[in-house]
Amino acid sequence: MKYWGLIFGLLLPFASFAESAEALSTAAISARIQLVNDAQNNMMLSGSTVADVDALFAFFSNDFVYVHEVYGGTYPREHLYHNSINNLQAGRYKLTEPRYQILQILPGLNAAAVQRREQRSGKIHLTLFEFKDDKISKIVEYWQ
Repeated sequence: MKYWGLIFGLLLPFASFAESAEALSTAAISARIQLVNDAQNNMMLSGSTVADVDALFAFFSNDFVYVHEVYGGTYPREHLYHNSINNLQAGRYKLTEPRYQILQILPGLNAAAVQRREQRSGKIHLTLFEFKDDKISKIVEYWQ
């Protein structure tokens, strides 16, 4: 019997911690998706700066990962950040209008499936955004 008390005593703090992590509201998820979409668009525009890259990455958790199996697999935050800076410095971000327009956001429990139109090609892209607290922890792309 005394072991049950010890077990519950050890597990109780973890149970209260799990309850303190609240789900984001539908409105909060939609607002964050729009802000991230705007930041992605700004980063890819001609004349963008390191501050634009930093503004985008401020939305990502420290353990953020980007997954796009068609284009190479999984990229951790640090790798993606360095690639973004390299692309910026090499002059590869030269769009004159935003790349993506959001068509639909389907929010779920700390996640959202998002349909976006690539403005230039008209292609529809499906992307899954996952959240931890108020940061994006994972983006998974489902398009070619």
